[in-house]
Amino acid sequence: MDSLIENNDIKIIREIVLDISHCLLTNKKYKKEEINEIFSHPQAIGQCRKYIKNNFEHCKINEIESTGKGAILVKNLDKSACIANRICAKIYDLEVLEENIQDKNNNQTRFVVLSKYKSDNINNKKISLMFSTENKPGDLYKILGIFNIFEVNLSKIESRPAQTGLGDYWFWVDIEGNIKDEKMNIVLDIIKKKCSYFRILGTY
Repeated sequence: MDSLIENNDIKIIREIVLDISHCLLTNKKYKKEEINEIFSHPQAIGQCRKYIKNNFEHCKINEIESTGKGAILVKNLDKSACIANRICAKIYDLEVLEENIQDKNNNQTRFVVLSKYKSDNINNKKISLMFSTENKPGDLYKILGIFNIFEVNLSKIESRPAQTGLGDYWFWVDIEGNIKDEKMNIVLDIIKKKCSYFRILGTY
């Protein structure tokens, strides 16, 4: 999110949704009781919480910036494991101690494709926005009310502390609709005028 904010020339041109399939990777074929540390991204750890609780309550759990970084660390650490996908095992020559360790088999992760060039897809079905309101009571409620009035569906809303001051937030919103639609342009124009910061991150 920070990278998108800092680089105005980058646009979202596509989204990809992948099924989650986590594996427990090690540099040798250890027994579970031999492992004393597990490394992974907080999201992956959360998605395998029950598995960890049932099998590795004796382990130290380390949250790091990516599952790939966990694989790099584990390659050179004895009696350690990481939670990552099978591709990481192949790239870093690791053993797959156990696979499909996620708590739910219907979980998916969304990725966005970024580009310096605008999408040429005129039939886009989703628009991603980033905006900020003045830090006043009810400001966010008023913005969201505009979507409600015009019956525009929000598929995602996420907040992040802005770097402009304490209590300031950026809001990332995904809305369903086409950027070429006249009603959509009216909605976006109204919101833009009411925000202290407004930017279309991409249409796809």
